[in-house]
Amino acid sequence: MTYRIDRTKIPRSYREYLALMKEMGELVEIDDEVDWNLEMGAIFRHAAETLAPMPVFNVVKDAAPGFRAADWGMGKSSYPGQPWRRLAAMMGLPPETPLMDIQAAYIEAKENGQAHSPRILDAADAPCKQNTWVGDQIDLNKIPAPLAHDGDGGRYLQTAGLNILKTPDGRWTNWSTNRAVIIDAQTMTGQWWPKQHNGMIWGMWREQKRDMPWACALGVSPVASTQAASRIPAWVDEYDVASALLDEPLDMVKCETSDILVPADAEIIIEGVVEYGTTEPEGPFGEYPGYLPDETTPFPRQKVTCVTFRDNPVLPMSIPGVPIDNCHVTMGFFISSDSVVALKKAGLPVIDGMYLFEAAILWFVIRVPTDWHERTGWTLDDFMKRLGNTFWTQHVGDTVTKILVVGEDIDPSDVQQVVWAFASRNHPTFTTYFFPELQAFGDGIESYHVARELAENKGTSLVVYACLENADRVGRPEKRVMSFDKNYPEPVKQRVLDNWERWGFTS
Repeated sequence: MTYRIDRTKIPRSYREYLALMKEMGELVEIDDEVDWNLEMGAIFRHAAETLAPMPVFNVVKDAAPGFRAADWGMGKSSYPGQPWRRLAAMMGLPPETPLMDIQAAYIEAKENGQAHSPRILDAADAPCKQNTWVGDQIDLNKIPAPLAHDGDGGRYLQTAGLNILKTPDGRWTNWSTNRAVIIDAQTMTGQWWPKQHNGMIWGMWREQKRDMPWACALGVSPVASTQAASRIPAWVDEYDVASALLDEPLDMVKCETSDILVPADAEIIIEGVVEYGTTEPEGPFGEYPGYLPDETTPFPRQKVTCVTFRDNPVLPMSIPGVPIDNCHVTMGFFISSDSVVALKKAGLPVIDGMYLFEAAILWFVIRVPTDWHERTGWTLDDFMKRLGNTFWTQHVGDTVTKILVVGEDIDPSDVQQVVWAFASRNHPTFTTYFFPELQAFGDGIESYHVARELAENKGTSLVVYACLENADRVGRPEKRVMSFDKNYPEPVKQRVLDNWERWGFTS
C-alpha cells in the first residue's frame, strides 16, 4: 500500500495537535500541582519508558497563572499495531502507517510541494500576541520550565522550540532547535556550536562585533516542528520546506523588538538578542544517548527583551534519556529523512534509511537494492567509501558515527531485523570500513569517546558496517532465510493463519 499525506488533516497548530492526541487517547492531563524541580521530568521519563500517553501539566508550581507544559509529542505509542500513530497523525497520515512509509510520504510531500511566501498577520490577529511581557514584567522563571534530570545545570526552557535568526545581510533565516537554560529572570544561554547553522550565523554577527537579534518560538505547528531537527543545506530557509510540506503559506507575524518573523500560531515567543562579548556557562544536561555529560561550555548570553504568548499557553518539552522518547523520534526521523534525500541526490543507490531509535539514534541504517552492483558497476569497497565520504562531508552527517548498510529485505526501522542482519551479515574485518581521514567523531556526547578526542575536538570514530549477503559479489546463491514468511509455501502459511485463533493462539 502506498501512503500519501493528506494535507487537509495536518493539525494547523500545536494546540490542535494536542487536541487530536487527546481524541486518540494519546494524552493524559494532570490537574494536580506538579513541581518543576525533577517531578515533571520524572513523570515525563516514566511515561516515555513505559510507552504511556503524553503527559500535560495543567498546574505547575511557581508558574504564572494559566501557563501549562506538555510532552512535545511524536514519541512511540503502546497502541496495538500502531506504534508511530503520534508521528503519523501530525502529518495527516492514517495512524497505522508503518514508519518507513511515513518517511516516504513525508519526503514525497515536501519534495513535490511548493514553497509559498508567508502570510503576514497584523499583531492583533496573531494568537501568539494575546499577551505581552516587557521590561520588569519579564520573568522567565514564571514559565513552567523543568529541572528535567537530577544533575542538570539548570531549568531548560528551550528543548522543543525553534530558534529563529537571520544573517546580517538578511539573506538567510534559520530555524533550529538548540537547548537553552534560564540564567535569571531575563537572561538565557544555549548552544551555538560553530558547525551548526545557528552557530554559523552567530559567527557572522560576532565577526561584525554586533549583538544578534534572535527569537525563540515555543509550541509551533506540526509542519514547523518537522524542521526543528532538520538537516537541510545551509542558505535554505526551513520556512520554505515547511510551507512546501503544507503546500500553502504559513501565518507569520513580526516580532515586537526586531524584524524577525515568527509563527503566528506559536504558544510562546521569546524575543531578544544574543550579546556580543559575553558568555555564560551552559550545561550539563542529560541528552539523547542516555547519559548526563559532566562538563559545561561557555556560550553567549541571550538577553530577553520581550515575551508574548497565547491565553493559557502550553510549553512543549523534550526530556531526553534512555530510548525511546520524543527526542529520538523527532531527531531520528527528520534527520534520517533529510539524509536519504541527500544521498539520493548524490547518485547513490539508496532505497531509504532510518536512525534507529532503540540505538539512541547512534546507528543510521541504510537500505540498498539487491541489484546495486548491476546498477552501478561498483565494487563493495567503492560503494561503501562513496557512501561514507558523501554522508560525512555534508551537514546531514554532523551527528551519527555508525552506518549500517542492509539489503532490501531488511526494514531499517525494525530493531530485531537490523540486529540480525548486523550479527549475521557483517564481516568484522572485510566488510567494515573506517574513515580516519575525515577527522570527525559525531556530537561528542556519546559515552565511548577517549579523552584525546574530546580535548582535540576531532577523532577517528566514523565507521560503515556493510551488512549485505554475498557482499563480495562472487555469484554465490543467497542462503535461504528460515522465517515463517520466507520459508514456507503460501498454501501452508495460509492454513496456519486461518486456524491460528481456533487453535488457541492470540493474533
